[in-house]
Amino acid sequence: MNCEIDWASIDDVLLDMDGTLLDLHYDSTFWLKNVHALVALSTGEPEEQIRARFLKELKKHEGTLTWYCTDYWAKFFGIDLIKAKREVSHLIRFRRHAAEFLEVLKSTSIRTLIATNAHRDVVRMKLEIIPLDQLVDGIVSSHDYGVAKEHPDFWKLLFEKKKIDPSRTFFADDSPKVLDAADKAGIREIVEIRHPNLAEPPRSLWKKGIEDFDLLLPELKKLALQ
Repeated sequence: MNCEIDWASIDDVLLDMDGTLLDLHYDSTFWLKNVHALVALSTGEPEEQIRARFLKELKKHEGTLTWYCTDYWAKFFGIDLIKAKREVSHLIRFRRHAAEFLEVLKSTSIRTLIATNAHRDVVRMKLEIIPLDQLVDGIVSSHDYGVAKEHPDFWKLLFEKKKIDPSRTFFADDSPKVLDAADKAGIREIVEIRHPNLAEPPRSLWKKGIEDFDLLLPELKKLALQ
C-alpha cells in the first residue's frame, strides 16, 4: 500500500497509544472478557448479564471521557480496576514495528508526542511494562484537558498548549471517530492503523491507513540519515 509522507514537512508526530503503538489485544481481552469474569466470581452474577449491563452503559458514554475513565468503571463494577488490569498485564506489548518507528523518530528533529484517551493511572501502569516515555518527547492524556480526542476542543487545547502547527503535523490512530476529529482540526497527515489488535485480522475503516509502521520506515530513515 502506498502511504508516502513528506517527512521534511513534518515538525510534530502525534501517536495514539492503545491499538497504535501497543497491541489492542490486551485492552480487548480485559474489557470484553476478564473484567466480567472477575466481577462474576466475586458477586455470583452471570458473566453474560454483567457484559450486557456493561455494554449498555458503555454505549451511553461513547466518545466522552467517561468511556475512558477508570474511576467511573471501578465504581460501576465495584472492583479495584487497576489491580484487575494488572492481572493480565503480561499481554501488554508493542505492535509490530512500533518500537523501531519510535527509535527512528528519536534520531530526527521531529517532536514525538503520544496523545491518548487513556486515563493517567492506566498510562502509568503501562509505562511500568513498556517505558514509552523514554522513546517520546511527551505523553498527553485527554483527561488532562477534560475532553476526549473525539471532541474538537481537545485539538484546540493540544495545539495551544504544545504549540503545534497542525499543517506540519502527522497523526496516527486506530479510531475512525478520532481520525475524523483530527482531520476536522486541520492536521496535515492522518493515518489509520488498520491492524490494532494482533489477535484479529486487519480492517479498513478510514480513507488512508497502514497495517504496520514498516511502510513508513524507509522514507523516515532517509530523513534520519540527513
